[in-house]
This record gives sequence, C-alpha cells and structure tokens, in this order.
Amino acid sequence: MRMSRLGRRRLMPRLSRAVAVLAGVPLLILSLGAGAASASAAGSVTVYPGIADPVSVAAGPDGALWFTNFGNSSIGRITTTGTVHIYTSSGIDRPQGITKGPDGALWFTNAGSIGRITTTGKVTRYTGTGIDDPHSITAGPDGALWFTNFGNSSIGRITTTGTVTNYTGTGIDKPEGITSGPDGALWFTNNGNNSIGQITTTGTVTNHTGTGIDKPAGITAGPDGTLWFTNNGNNSIGQITTTGTVTNHTAKGIVNPLGITAGPDGALWFTNSGGASLGRITTSGTVTNYSSGGQPTAITAGPDGALWFTSGDSIGRMTTTGTATHYTGAGFHEPGGITAGPDGALWFTNDGNNSIGRITTTGAVTVYYGTGIDDPGGITAGPDGALWFTNALNNSIGRITTAGKVTNYTGTGIDEPSGITAGPDGALWFTNTGNNSIGRITTSGTVTNYIDSTIVGPEGITAGPDGALWFTDGADSIGRITTNGTVSRFTNSAIDLPAAITVGPDGALWFTSWENGSIGRITTAGTITTYTSAAVAFPEGITAGPDGALWFTDYFGDTIGRITTAGTITTYNNVDIDSARGITAGPDGALWFADGCSCAASGNGIGRITPP
Repeated sequence: MRMSRLGRRRLMPRLSRAVAVLAGVPLLILSLGAGAASASAAGSVTVYPGIADPVSVAAGPDGALWFTNFGNSSIGRITTTGTVHIYTSSGIDRPQGITKGPDGALWFTNAGSIGRITTTGKVTRYTGTGIDDPHSITAGPDGALWFTNFGNSSIGRITTTGTVTNYTGTGIDKPEGITSGPDGALWFTNNGNNSIGQITTTGTVTNHTGTGIDKPAGITAGPDGTLWFTNNGNNSIGQITTTGTVTNHTAKGIVNPLGITAGPDGALWFTNSGGASLGRITTSGTVTNYSSGGQPTAITAGPDGALWFTSGDSIGRMTTTGTATHYTGAGFHEPGGITAGPDGALWFTNDGNNSIGRITTTGAVTVYYGTGIDDPGGITAGPDGALWFTNALNNSIGRITTAGKVTNYTGTGIDEPSGITAGPDGALWFTNTGNNSIGRITTSGTVTNYIDSTIVGPEGITAGPDGALWFTDGADSIGRITTNGTVSRFTNSAIDLPAAITVGPDGALWFTSWENGSIGRITTAGTITTYTSAAVAFPEGITAGPDGALWFTDYFGDTIGRITTAGTITTYNNVDIDSARGITAGPDGALWFADGCSCAASGNGIGRITPP
C-alpha cells in the first residue's frame, strides 16, 4: 500500500520505532563552540543530542538546573525558563548522580569514574581504586564529595583535587542514595539489605535497620532534623532520626517512589515512578499527590521555588501548588526541515513540539515557540532576511525573524502545505499536498493559489535555474510552474514517490525517489535520468554540496549519501545517524541534516557531516 506523502512525513518518526536502531555516543560539545568541527575528517559525522534518559538533577551554583543524560552520555543544563544546553565529552560516560560541589562546579558519577564539569562546560574525569558503578553523589560537610559504589558495596570520597578514598564496612550492601545529614555524617540507602547506613567523615560506618525499610532508594535531610527516604519495595516514605529511630509513612498514591528532596515549602517532595506523579509529605506525615505525567525519577528543589524532576526523556518542573511543565530536548523534537539562515546559523523545524530551532555552526541551540506554529515542515530563507516555513496542521505559512518574532499567515487555498522555497520573483512558493496545488505568498502576506489537474500531492519545491519553480509530484512525476502559473508535468517509469528536489551544480534538477530508493536528475528540457545503489534505501532530503556533488538523507537506511553529477553514489554510515530527514549546505562548508527520530538516544538531533 502506498502512503500519502504528508502521512509518510507524520508517521515516519513513529514507524521507525519498529526497526532496529543503534545508540551512539556523541563526540563534540553542544552549545559551547568547541571548535573541533573544523578539524573533522572527510565524511565525519557529528550529531548534536538532546535530553535522553536523564537520571539525576541538581541545582547548580549558576541559578540553573544541571542533570545527567544516561542515554547519550552527556550533561545537561536547563534554566528556570526552560532553555537547554547539552555538554558532551570523552570524560562523560553513562552518568547517573550529580550534585553541586563546594568548588563551584558540578560533580557527577560515571560508569567507573567520577566527573566534574564547570558551569562553562569544561569536563574533568577522575578514576581511582574502589570506584565501581557509582550511583549517587553529594557534597560532604568536610569539603569533599561522597558517593555510593553500587558495584562493590562501598562508599567513596573524592576531594576537589581528585584524590579518591574508598570505605567498606559491615552492612554496606548495594548502596544507592546518599546525602549529608544534620549530624555531620553522610547517610545512605542500602538497597541490597533494606537498611539505612551512616558514615562519619573519618569512615566509621553504622548500619540501621527498622520495620518498613524495603528497597530504599533516595534519601535527603529534612527540615525537621531527620533523614527522609523512599521505599520503592513497599510504596512508602521512611523517616529516620540521627539516633536510628525509624518511622514509616504509607498513603494512597505512593507508587514505586524513587527520588526525594526537601521542598521550599517546608515539606518533603518525592517522585512516584509508577504513578506518574509527585508526592508531597509534611513532617507530620500528611501526603498529597500531584499528577506529573511520564515516569518521574529524580527530584530536586530549584532556585525558583519550584521542584524539578527527571521523567522519561524530559525535565519536569512542578510548582508547590502542583502545576507541572515538561521540557524536552535541547531544542530538538522530531526535526524535519533545515536550511541555512541569513545570520550564518542553521534553522530547522520541530514538528514534534511545534517549534522552530536555530543552531550555530559551533552547536549553540535556541528554540522558538509562537502562536500558529503547528506541525511545521519545510523551511527556507526568504528574500526579506527572515525564515519562512509551512504549517501542515493549521493550513498556514509562518515567518520568523532571526530575532525569533513569529508571524502566521493564512489564506484561501493553503491546505496542508509541505515544501517551501524562495522564488525568483521575490515571493515564497510552496506546495499544498491537501488540495493538489502550488501556493505563492508575498513577503507582505498576500497569498495566491495555482490549481492544475496534473498536480497530485506535491511535496518538495525549489527555484530552478530557468526562472521557474520545480516540484515533486505524488503522481510519480516532476512538475514545473512558471511565475505566472503555467504548469508542466514530466514523467518517467523510474520515478517512484519523489520527495525532495534541489538545483544541482550542473544546471539540472536533482530529486529523491522515496519508494524505490533512487536519485533522479531532470534537465530543464525535461530529460530524466535515475541512479540507484544497493546502499540506498529510502532517500528523503537532498541538497547541493559545496564540493560539486549532491548530498541526500536516507531515512530508513540511517545514512547520509553523496552522488556526483556523473551518478557515482557514496554513503556514509554512523551509529549516531537515526532517521535523517532534511539536509542543507551550511555556511561552514559542511552539510547539516535533521536527525528526526524521537525514539532513540542517537536520534532527535541535528547532524553535521564534512564533505571529502
């Protein structure tokens, strides 16, 4: 069964969940401008990641929240207004716990090491005897960092200069959470033997047991001078005095609690990972439950008087009155279209969360929301210095300035618009898949619609070298429309569901045929040639590269392809490429593409590949 083009664009991110994907480890710093891109080898791929399986979150010394991304081995920073930056480094490896250190940096646990990241993104990695699958970490009262070693059932200590000491003791058994207590000791949960541990800064260990302690996970110091912890095994909240007296609190709505923190309102807040909610418990034991959605895990009090938590592939925020907000990605949420902007950055559409993103060539990401952005698809630089894009679900054309101001235009005939390009007449031209027409909009917003019986489900569109507009057509053909609306149609048996189209360096038009995995070329006189390769599966986007070749994305093949004007095809594979969609030539001499899958850590980002 053939799929409609708009249906294919909407469904592809979801359909790809049924195919095997590989998660890769990103290589460069996102949002810091590491400068490593200029040194990349030919065909080298970088994918800038988003939020992926965050495990822990902590308030930083800079007024932002910092979190660990276990899913893509990165550290994230989110401001209280929701702006996200992601940092990657060879020193970050499946991080879990994170805390603010006494030295003004953030400290985190890696798989087999301890990491430190400054608020400017500089990462240092420390190894030492006894570090074994460390989970949680906290700042101690002695100016050092203390952490739990789940792998060898020990407690670790690391100074801010990197000296590691390891402590073992009777009763330490699969320690999980850790916190500084009001008595000057460190307190931790023992998941393996259902107990609460206490260790002095000199290494003396005491183990406390009590009725109701069952698979304890998170632990925090309460405002009442006691320690509070979650019991994941029996759906309860525990409380222990510094002398070891245990109280257990149960209530309806506590379901698989994990993280816990002291809130700004004098109560304790915890995550119900099995109940899609956050719980609040007063020091007298009264429990209130607030819906959060998702599967919340870690939690911390933010500098804005709210509670911040990790949930799935998002960071959540909840006010003390129970209002929840979720932030996803680092500006990436099923990105589709991408184009070079007039400001030297790349601009892209996020059809997953109805936003427009901007990424600099050094990886700094900004995301813009605005009224009227609704399933954005194609995007192009306009002749007026702004970016123009299509909104498929509300039948409109959007405009965004490089400062982020969004304007939305509606007009008779706009119906599920898809592709868009700047025309030779100073207007924007777009395809309407919903009513089989080609649209034109002036920079002041006047819309004209052209209908022809030969147009069927048009998608991609580009300005041709002959002063006309060329587009791909759902009737397995390539269309041409002059600026006064005259339509021509070119067919060939080898064209099969064509998608994107662009002008080549040879004066011809080049296009992707999605259904038969071919790359097509059509002269302005209508002569068609198609090229195939066993390495090409479902080509999607296409653009002219700075190297005199054409570059294309292979959505289900998870590759980036290159085809010379003579028809020689080369493909570039990398585990970080996942469901690539749109592609464009960047101002830095590289190719940039939208990695549009939201179903894996390696996807849902913006990629960059250097030409040979």
